[in-house]
Amino acid sequence: MASSKLKLTVKAGTLSEDCNTITYTDENDMEQEVKVADLLTSFKNQVIDFTVALKTDEELDVPSDEE
Repeated sequence: MASSKLKLTVKAGTLSEDCNTITYTDENDMEQEVKVADLLTSFKNQVIDFTVALKTDEELDVPSDEE
């Protein structure tokens, strides 16, 4: 069986409030907005690993048990 190495990376992107788009600055210093669904289309019907990480946690809103 052939091994696929298709990989997608968006660095320092901001996920929209509705989680539908990611806004990022490309290699030409141009702000771009892309739909999350469009990014994932290439992987449709494939087994994938999916990872998301926070760039910083300074503005992370973590609800406390007291709320």
